[in-house]
Amino acid sequence: MLSGIANGKIDGDLVPMDTAVNLASTVFLGGLDTLPSNIGWTLRYLADHPAQRRQIIEDPACIPVAVEEFFRMFPSVARNEGRATKDVEFHGTKIRKGDRVVTMLFLANTDSAVFEDPLTLDFNRKLTKHLSFSPGSHRCLGSHLARHELAVALEEWHAAIPDYRIADPDKVGFSGGGVYATSILPLEWDA
Repeated sequence: MLSGIANGKIDGDLVPMDTAVNLASTVFLGGLDTLPSNIGWTLRYLADHPAQRRQIIEDPACIPVAVEEFFRMFPSVARNEGRATKDVEFHGTKIRKGDRVVTMLFLANTDSAVFEDPLTLDFNRKLTKHLSFSPGSHRCLGSHLARHELAVALEEWHAAIPDYRIADPDKVGFSGGGVYATSILPLEWDA
């Protein structure tokens, strides 16, 4: 990928150096906080839901849908910001072209008009289309890699440590800002 960035061309010319450095930085840093956040939320959820944890262990074929459900319910980036591209009216509110628009991804991902029983993580869900990676031109470039990494994390963790629990629920910590994460997750398991 880095070779592609370094040797990439736009309209026959090499990608400008500042753009190439920016792209490379994005590749390296893009998943630095978000994927560990997703893994933290996933393990926190599964620590409290042993039946679904057993489903992952006993039927690994459910992992691709489970991954989508975890991204749907626990988007690391809680909001998406942009500018309106045209004048619109939304539920009686006029939004003008150029106005700043902030969307809460979790709310879109739990829309009952789109998802049946939207607040339930269902590893057998048929429709798993969510907005956690943002839509359109601002879609996360690492979305496919993030999916793969979370799937591998689920497989490998549960192969090594199938049964675990939260040691002290009062010590679970959260951090917010650009990435909403489980900052402290005291897990324990038997040897």
